[in-house]
Amino acid sequence: MSSIILSFVGNQDPFSDNTSQEGSIVTLIRHLLTENHSIKRVILLHTLTTEERAELTKDWLRSEANLSTEIVEIIPVDEALSKDPVNLLLAAQEARKGLDKALPYLTKEDRLEFNASSGTPVMKSAWSILQAAGYAPKSCVWQVRNPKEMQPGQPRVFATNVDGLKKEFDFKVIKQQIEDYNYSGALTTLQGSNLYTAIIETLLHYGSYRMAFDFDRAFNSLQPWKDSLEPQWIAELSALRQKNKVALLREVYFKALIKLKTNQYADFLVDVFRFQEGFLRFVVQERLQKIDLPTTYPETRKFWEDVKQLEGGKLYQYLEKYRLKNGEKLTLSGFMNRIIMIAILEDSSQFSSLCSQIEALNEYCQQRNKCIHDFEGVSKIEVKDQETIKKNMRKILQAITNLPTKNPFNLLNEKICALLVENLHS
Repeated sequence: MSSIILSFVGNQDPFSDNTSQEGSIVTLIRHLLTENHSIKRVILLHTLTTEERAELTKDWLRSEANLSTEIVEIIPVDEALSKDPVNLLLAAQEARKGLDKALPYLTKEDRLEFNASSGTPVMKSAWSILQAAGYAPKSCVWQVRNPKEMQPGQPRVFATNVDGLKKEFDFKVIKQQIEDYNYSGALTTLQGSNLYTAIIETLLHYGSYRMAFDFDRAFNSLQPWKDSLEPQWIAELSALRQKNKVALLREVYFKALIKLKTNQYADFLVDVFRFQEGFLRFVVQERLQKIDLPTTYPETRKFWEDVKQLEGGKLYQYLEKYRLKNGEKLTLSGFMNRIIMIAILEDSSQFSSLCSQIEALNEYCQQRNKCIHDFEGVSKIEVKDQETIKKNMRKILQAITNLPTKNPFNLLNEKICALLVENLHS
């Protein structure tokens, strides 16, 4: 392993007048060399009063540790820190500058080594702050004991990493992002944390793709892990990729519940509209048998000619006689609209009992139209209305399929959080 060492320079470097022994910088480097680390670069930060000590340390490393002077870089800190060496904020800012100097040399195989035993107390603390703040995910903070104060059995050089604290910070943030179904945000946080694993990254990609109805990418993302994941997820995605109408309606329902839970009311109403229209198209397609609904305007003429022939003209005759509440007739040309589809639903022996639920959703679909066409926002939906919508959607779905007891996205969240907890305590 290659190491890039960063340290403030103290008054005991490179040699301590108090202990008559090497200071912490030299001691740390000797320790790393003993552990077969390759020293790639050493960055020494000095104040006005420790500039000479920095030069002496560089010479010492050349003569005693056989390090090339080309890899040892001496950097003066800002004058403000020299004048106020007990200012923690200034020390952290200068430590960050030192880190920025190191980053161009850092590769995936390297590790940053922070010496937390040279300089003033706040300078020593600055490295732990950088690590805890996540600026250096692959790093180690080192302490070098005063040889006169060591107890029997205590090592002279030891690590004092605070990345466990960073893990706790990241876990709290990622967990909240997952509870908000913000998979892309959680992925960004994960990639900069020590909680990262390939399987968690995969599951976050999967959640993000599935929320976006990109079922092909969701399916493909799970393939490397399919043997260790719930078979239910693969089965659900297979049905969704085949555009199974029932599976798609179920997916819209669960996504709508998420939008409602996260107070995205306008998006929730859009999903309610998609759900209602999707169900109506499902019912109509069942009734029309092999007559496909038109997707382009030139197809509409042939479509209605085919409808006239269906069931010996029974359905078309029913639609001709149908009257709206205001007495108007249906327009039996062009595309199949919601009004015509509701009329067909009323004539369905299998689904006519669901007319009241479909009609109840209409009011909210109109509210959705105002959002889309009139640029109106939705900042609130009354709790009683929320429950009514959910109840009606659930009853409609239960007429055509069995509903799982848990939202599949909640199951995904539980899986991801369980893996995060394992990493947190590992």
